[in-house]
Amino acid sequence: MPQHKSFLAPSALVLVAIAGVLVGCAPTAPHPESSASSTPTPTVSASAPPESAPSPVDAVITLDALEVDGTAIAYTDHEGVIAALGDLLGSVPAPTEPDGMGFPFYDWGSVRLTVPQEGPASVWIGGETDDVRFSTAQGIALGASRADALAAGAQEIGLDEDGDGIGDYLAVDIEEVPNTTSLVHPGQVGVRYVMLAIDADVVTKIFSNANDYADL
Repeated sequence: MPQHKSFLAPSALVLVAIAGVLVGCAPTAPHPESSASSTPTPTVSASAPPESAPSPVDAVITLDALEVDGTAIAYTDHEGVIAALGDLLGSVPAPTEPDGMGFPFYDWGSVRLTVPQEGPASVWIGGETDDVRFSTAQGIALGASRADALAAGAQEIGLDEDGDGIGDYLAVDIEEVPNTTSLVHPGQVGVRYVMLAIDADVVTKIFSNANDYADL
């Protein structure tokens, strides 16, 4: 128990002692105990950790289909691929006027789907999206370097639009198409493929399906 220190002067102590003798052995009143402050310490609750952003959905652009969560939606299934892209990107926009080839297309800004009356649709990925990561079957996504794309299996296709001696496009999933002839490599059978546009040695666009031929 903590003891109280007396701050009385010496003469006052003598008077107290004499008073104690005069009253005999009467017990002295106990000194009250000093108590610690009873004010509670405020409790600081730990702040909740910030919620991490959800991982983007992986969507794979192949030669014949859009693959989402392991399910392939063929480009020939026009309604199916339109609906799949709408689910990925939030909604389905109204189709626009026909493009330069006479086909209507659906435009999400960074993603475009061209839908002909017959045959497979064509999908064009031209920019990053917040909730979806588009890539090829080889894992090549927008932002990949030319070197990384080549290491993953992409091939040069001999198109140099700006004339700087460096190819502007790479291709994956290359497939020969019988009864066609290549417009890029005369005398060879035409091919179709998933095309990667390259700018400053970086993949900036993905397009499927592309080809280099004219029908015979």
